Amino acid sequence: MASESRREVPENREPLSRARIVGAALEIIDEEGVDGLSMRRIAARLGVQAMSLYNHVQSKADILDGVTEYITTEMRMPRRMTGDWEEGVRSIAYGFRQAALRHPRAGELVLMRQLSTPTALAPVDTMLAMMLEHGFGEAAAVHALRLFVSFQVGSLLQEFRVPQASAEWDKEAAEQTRAAYFAGSGFPAVAKVAPILAVNDHEAEFAFGVELLIGALRRLAPAAG
Repeated sequence: MASESRREVPENREPLSRARIVGAALEIIDEEGVDGLSMRRIAARLGVQAMSLYNHVQSKADILDGVTEYITTEMRMPRRMTGDWEEGVRSIAYGFRQAALRHPRAGELVLMRQLSTPTALAPVDTMLAMMLEHGFGEAAAVHALRLFVSFQVGSLLQEFRVPQASAEWDKEAAEQTRAAYFAGSGFPAVAKVAPILAVNDHEAEFAFGVELLIGALRRLAPAAG
């Protein structure tokens, strides 16, 4: 693989900006993960000196905040949800999941960093406003928000940390191997559900969790009419 410092840079390149720096950082993270990111690597990708980055960003942490904001904006969430609150919750949950999965190597970064900027707080405000407008109490709305955030973080982290399948990976064979291991584990309950336990369908598990949480929230929903 050619060195970043030897990357060809067009003579009439676009002027350096925070947006370009964040974009280059996200490219590196998508390719190599967060551990592969450095100010030197970003500068090399952009064809500039590392010190010139500091005219547009404060630090590497500032760049990571920018990456987090960018992925959050990919949710394309409206400021106010219309219609049924249950559909609103589903829309927010799946929107967050899809945005995170577009950049799986950066997804964990988004989940673990503090969302303290206006851009990052926009979907938080959207969900809280929706819950309040449908008559949920303030405390219930905050509890619901935190519950869904915890669920999103847990389910997506588990998905991100599963090794990526290679072209030679045989999913069916791997599931059969796991099923056989569980069946012969010596634990009766594990053995009984071995064929089901061996299959890990992240999308189906996510859908199950979302519907379970929505069902629990119905107990707190204001009575219709």
